[in-house]
Amino acid sequence: MNTTLKRSLFVGSLAAVSVFGIQQYKRSCAKQNQSISDSAELDRRPSVDQTQDESEVGLTQLDSIQKAEWQANGFPQTHAERERLENEEV
Repeated sequence: MNTTLKRSLFVGSLAAVSVFGIQQYKRSCAKQNQSISDSAELDRRPSVDQTQDESEVGLTQLDSIQKAEWQANGFPQTHAERERLENEEV
């Protein structure tokens, strides 16, 4: 194989890999933007559980999701509860 053919193959391969990488980058950016818009939409809609649970009244769906995560992980819900837990640890 002569050097011109080798160089052409190398440049062609490099171009193909570059195009593939750019496409993957654009897809990941689009997914990230979609997740941001999804959370913004959740922050506008009222909580779906507000009719069953009075502690959900006034919360958005995003607030409700975060509250559920905090409860599942055992985070205190109020300042008084946090202070009581701090005093118990001492």
